[in-house]
Amino acid sequence: MSRGTKAIININNLKHNFKVLSDLAPAKLVLVVKADAYGHGLKHIVSALDDADCFGVATIDEALTIKQVRSDARILLLEGFLNNDELKTAFDNDFDCVIHQDQQLDMLDNISTAKKMNIWLKYDSGMNRLGFTDRQYQAAISRLDKHDRVKEIILMSHLACADLKQNNFTAIQTERFLKLKTRQQVSLSNSSALLNKDHLTDEWCRVGLALFGVSPIAGTCAADYNLKAVMALKTNVIAIKQVDAGQGIGYSQKYKAQTDMKIAIIGIGYGDGFPWSLSQGAFVKLKNHKATIVGRVSMDMIAIDITAIENVELGDSVLIWGEDEDSQLPLETLASHANTIPYVLLCQITSRVHYQYDN
Repeated sequence: MSRGTKAIININNLKHNFKVLSDLAPAKLVLVVKADAYGHGLKHIVSALDDADCFGVATIDEALTIKQVRSDARILLLEGFLNNDELKTAFDNDFDCVIHQDQQLDMLDNISTAKKMNIWLKYDSGMNRLGFTDRQYQAAISRLDKHDRVKEIILMSHLACADLKQNNFTAIQTERFLKLKTRQQVSLSNSSALLNKDHLTDEWCRVGLALFGVSPIAGTCAADYNLKAVMALKTNVIAIKQVDAGQGIGYSQKYKAQTDMKIAIIGIGYGDGFPWSLSQGAFVKLKNHKATIVGRVSMDMIAIDITAIENVELGDSVLIWGEDEDSQLPLETLASHANTIPYVLLCQITSRVHYQYDN
């Protein structure tokens, strides 16, 4: 018996999702694989997606990691270059770069190189995070149009509320963005806009979470869009105990057994990235049955109620989220119980969780 805490990455499901999203997209896709491919393992994910048009990352280090395994890949730095050294590295490695402020334009003016770069010029259509305002944006387009170090200009913005179906801000942002559209290619939509069919008729869609078989849209699951979970997070039963009515379970003794019950201790906790704060009723899957979490989440362990589940033994596999041959438990469900979003759960998996890559 081992603790058995592992993330199983299903490459076939990844490829399935890529095809689904490619079929939905009006043109090309930027596959956003920042934050170690949303916790799935950047090198393995990139290596599996031979037909990708472009990969999008947040940092220069992430871009260089992709370059190691896919020297021919088109790579977009979504925050662009933040100093002269990064700009030089971007030119040396033929990275595409987002430009979102005047300081980056100034750095581009002053670099000494014979090479040219693809620029994704970012407009702030209302999110108030990165990007130029209306007047600044028009001036930046004019400035880059005649720049001798610029190969191609793609106009882009970022949607703030595309995951909310009953919200008109996506339409407002889209209208603002299209008013500034010139002859260049454009990129506006994210996973949510693509799945909600709020995308433009011809654009580079930037997809992240949906690629990994998780829905970014509130109140829905990946299966609603024919997407399959790429990660199955699992662990093992490491102890079984009988608890008498009235006894407490776990730290602070917040949970008291209402009746005699049987519990299993499973080998995962907040030290593995499992959320500490959960609403009542949060559960995992054991032998295709719901097993409610009882007591507080510890650093290394969780207690689950197995009173109604027969023949539980030490070493039995427990599904935390995802899907296996016996059952399914959407990550979106756990995120809801944890009062958080799926992105957080994927990105906070710690290094002691073992990864297994299956085709």
